[in-house]
Amino acid sequence: MKNFIYSLLLFLMMLSTAHAQVPDTLPAFKGMSKMENNQAFTSDSLSKKGTNILIFYDPGCGHCQELASEVGKSLNKFKEHTDFYFIAMQEKGQVEGMLNMFAKELIGKPNVHFLHDPTGQFILAFNPKNFPFAYIYNAETGKEIKHFNGEGKLKKLMPYLDIRH
Repeated sequence: MKNFIYSLLLFLMMLSTAHAQVPDTLPAFKGMSKMENNQAFTSDSLSKKGTNILIFYDPGCGHCQELASEVGKSLNKFKEHTDFYFIAMQEKGQVEGMLNMFAKELIGKPNVHFLHDPTGQFILAFNPKNFPFAYIYNAETGKEIKHFNGEGKLKKLMPYLDIRH
């Protein structure tokens, strides 16, 4: 029942923002918390260096699981100050289940963060249309580098990320 309510809420929010644009600079947001300790998390909590990648996902989504798995297997390819923020509306137990099954490599990494968004603040601020939604931006300037709606393949995101050479 809880999943149905989340899905319905997500659908209604996406429907209401159907004509809205993805912001070209990082919008302010609040109302999220860190999965590991429930500490409040806002746009001011994001890294101020390098590149930040915000990934809005559903732990039960196959494309989302694939993207998380590929990011986990590729973490050593990214330069320092490349931070990944995985944002879900679902509870911690569902997120942990997805990680343990598909992306154990992400657990406990200092540049990988899991956020809980119980009220859909990400949807209101970023206007995603599909899962997973990835928003890549420059942490120093707040300018969007690129965004992807529904892209589950890391290779599509790679040209826009800071890669070690």
